[in-house]
Amino acid sequence: MVIYSDELARTALARSEPLEGIVADTATRYWFYPATKSGSNSAGKTLIFVHGYRGNHHGLEAIAGALPDFDIVIPDLPGFGASAPFAGRHTVEAYVFWLQEFIKLVARETTAGQKPVLVGHSFGSIISAGFAAGDGAKLISHLVLINPVSAPALEGPKATLTKLVRLLFWFSGALPLKTGLGILKSWPMVRGMSIVMTKTWNRNLRAWVHAQHDANFNDFANRQVAIEGYNASISHNVGEYAPNFTVPTTLIIGAKDDITSVKQQEAMAATIPAAWTMTTLRGVGHLTHYEKPFDVASAIRAGIEVADSTSVDSNEAGS
Repeated sequence: MVIYSDELARTALARSEPLEGIVADTATRYWFYPATKSGSNSAGKTLIFVHGYRGNHHGLEAIAGALPDFDIVIPDLPGFGASAPFAGRHTVEAYVFWLQEFIKLVARETTAGQKPVLVGHSFGSIISAGFAAGDGAKLISHLVLINPVSAPALEGPKATLTKLVRLLFWFSGALPLKTGLGILKSWPMVRGMSIVMTKTWNRNLRAWVHAQHDANFNDFANRQVAIEGYNASISHNVGEYAPNFTVPTTLIIGAKDDITSVKQQEAMAATIPAAWTMTTLRGVGHLTHYEKPFDVASAIRAGIEVADSTSVDSNEAGS
């Protein structure tokens, strides 16, 4: 029986528990998805998901639905969804510090002594990479990057489109508040970006992806958050941090990703000093979390299994 992305998302939503805490002086909403069955590689493991720019926790629920054997935690990033914005600027550095404090909170409350696995998608991959390249990496056991933004945005397959979008964000920030915000939240902008990124030709799946963007893409606190978040997303990339990764890393990429090409992903991966694996999903671009959540979940499981077996082999070799 085929289970579709929307069904997986609903399954995850049904098992979710909303929580709230003060993290880095910021009111943060997050959702806990307890495991509903056991798995050979999942006992006691918690996965912490970090969503992308202009998203919220709902964007990664289809993957959570495909991983019922893991405990999963998905926060809304500060300024997005139900989480409050930062008092200061929304930079990658601010998000990295917030993530470090959030992981400490989760480790205290839900991981039963085991280090969690960190999973970042898109802009969340940049934040997760910045975290994993620093001292905070000792707080996690494994790093998973889904559709990592691995090279400068202006060097990606759609560099011209990125330049136009950057100009649009600048223009919306220069206009009066109501007008500028109206541009950022306009239906043509939201639907246009959804059409460009969606690769499936399945009519029902395309309609669901567009509906997800319509419902969640404008779920940000204010114009400042939207513009600062966008600037943060194009000012850094995973390639800057990869040479400093010290934990096993799983990379999951889309062969048709408009933001980072396969060649750019491979060049980034070659700089990672820690053990790493890469899974390339055909026929999909930047929206693997919507279009192929089962495949993403399978790649996450496989990456964790490889990391666990490597850790066991290393321990046995050292004993």
